[in-house]
Amino acid sequence: MLVEHIDDIADLLACPRCGADLARTPADRLSCSKKCAGDAQPVLPRLAGKDVLVDFDRSVLDREATLASGASSVVKRGSWRTVFRHVVDGTNPYVGMFARMMLDGVKRDPAPGPKTIVMFGAGEEGYGSKPLYEDPDVRIVAFDIYASPIVTFVADAHNVPVKDASVDGVWLQGMLEFTIDPRRVVAEASRILKPGGFMFTDTTFMFPLCEKAYDFHRWSPSGLRWLFRDFTVSASGQSTGPGTMAALAIRYLLQSLLRSTKLGQIAAFPFVALRFLDRFCADRRALDASVGMFMFGRKALQPIDVDELIAYYDEQPALFATTRRLARDATLRSTLTAPSGV
Repeated sequence: MLVEHIDDIADLLACPRCGADLARTPADRLSCSKKCAGDAQPVLPRLAGKDVLVDFDRSVLDREATLASGASSVVKRGSWRTVFRHVVDGTNPYVGMFARMMLDGVKRDPAPGPKTIVMFGAGEEGYGSKPLYEDPDVRIVAFDIYASPIVTFVADAHNVPVKDASVDGVWLQGMLEFTIDPRRVVAEASRILKPGGFMFTDTTFMFPLCEKAYDFHRWSPSGLRWLFRDFTVSASGQSTGPGTMAALAIRYLLQSLLRSTKLGQIAAFPFVALRFLDRFCADRRALDASVGMFMFGRKALQPIDVDELIAYYDEQPALFATTRRLARDATLRSTLTAPSGV
């Protein structure tokens, strides 16, 4: 269940500058209990009803711009754009399954205390992640660099204001491509995660720019594995494959030829059907030319080395086969346990 009141996770929070506990001021604002900020930033601001836990001296965010905008997003979001992206560009059909797997995994931990999953870059609810928000037994802590109704607080993923080894799961869905230093972001995810804690990530490989000036990175499957070298991987694969890539290429070709995004989208709409060819593609070649990649795993005791990275290329088809088997098993269990119709 989403944590809406930041005071409910006071045990997790840390000063974004020095890592000390945070405390409430008489004016009901958060500040460092050790007063490490001195006169530079004695009190953390609250904008649009959300506490802003950012050390602006070390952040990609600009303090004046953030305060002036009320911590609003610089990119237009929601409405028809989200619907269009899901229908035309496709979505990861495995996300819901991994959300339930992560919930099951963190709840199996016999250690006392509440179980917590931190959602990175979660200003919008990621497709398929709804089971995380609906489970009443797990705390969902969501943050992004802008305020929205479904974030617990505003923060910079390069410097997460959460204590070391304090959470049970981390969820990085569709956000790494928009970070300045993704390796630092993944290191932060590893830092706040307990040993053996769960990780899910979903990001782009062969996908056009989708947030213009704020879109910075793409990864091959092996590149994504190296980025998450501090984790074991139990399942991985493509979220959408070469058929979707072909449909995207045609759409952007037509947009360029017609000098119009909207006209190009309309003209390319009949080619959306190419997406359905993804299910018939051979795993090895499809993984080499996919639109999006995902990985599910756990925090490891030590990072992989280069030899293990090279070996990962040949391991990918088996890991994707595991993903599909898990999906089939989950569908079968759902069918067998569903109430019969009247």
